[in-house]
Amino acid sequence: MGTAKALLCIGVVAVLIAAASRAQEAVEDRALRIAIFDFEDEAGFQGKWELARDVPALLGKYLEREEAIAVVPRDSVEDVLGDKELKKFYGLTRDLQMGRRLGADLVITGIVEQFGVRRFTAGDPNFAGYKSYKSTIDLREIQLVRVATEEVIETVEVFRDSTERPLAMNLFGRPVKQDLEFRALFKVDFGSAPFFELAFGKLTDAAFKDLSAEIVQILINRPPIDLSGERAEVLAVEGDEVYLGIGNADGVEYGDLLPLLHLEEQVALVRVQEIIGSHLCKSWIVEKTGEVETGQRIGQRLSRNKLKDRTLRKKEQ
Repeated sequence: MGTAKALLCIGVVAVLIAAASRAQEAVEDRALRIAIFDFEDEAGFQGKWELARDVPALLGKYLEREEAIAVVPRDSVEDVLGDKELKKFYGLTRDLQMGRRLGADLVITGIVEQFGVRRFTAGDPNFAGYKSYKSTIDLREIQLVRVATEEVIETVEVFRDSTERPLAMNLFGRPVKQDLEFRALFKVDFGSAPFFELAFGKLTDAAFKDLSAEIVQILINRPPIDLSGERAEVLAVEGDEVYLGIGNADGVEYGDLLPLLHLEEQVALVRVQEIIGSHLCKSWIVEKTGEVETGQRIGQRLSRNKLKDRTLRKKEQ
């Protein structure tokens, strides 16, 4: 009897683990999957940093703090970057091919124009002189490209600079705090804890927080869809295809997840697959709890964070 109970408990645990795994996969499937490729390095930092790879890798760490975003692991990106078959493509075409290979919804590219600290001196540095330190972060043409539609959603950039001028004269070449930090930049690992303790690391942190927040605002926290139009309803149903009376003029975009309502109750969840016109789009049913019929009202787009909360609640139930 004891053995039977033990086996039953093991079976129940296995079922719960499998259910949790499926729920987690559902959350990940609905997260916006982003691949960040190597940036063009125009800065040429003369230390051990590899800015073409280090900068996008760090951006990925900031973006993945947003629960609605899933950043493709850097190892996977490195694999497709080294794929010989994909090297015959160039520019945006290659980026899109790599994005499809990685199953990404969006790809991000950019240029590192400036990234580092420059030291300026006046007088004899070995006896008595003044120094100043100029920190600059200049990332340009950061393109957010939607893979399915092959369109550049937005191009953003970030620029931060800071100049430090120690008030005291440097007598007999004695190093000041800024000298020590300047030298440390050539030894410290990029993005490490010691890196962020330095003045330049703090500037980097502020710049990447602002940049990632702007990207999240563009991709996730968009203005609500205008559902006030007379045709803002289900216009036609063909199997799993549902045509809706909203389009680009109403603020709807490819990939939006929309609930369909009957008497204020959700009967289905659809994902926008094609923007056909200013007030027309085609969507696919991804979740269904009732019949989908013409004339049903469209609900406001669901944020990916709300979708995660709903999925977790279902798992708990």
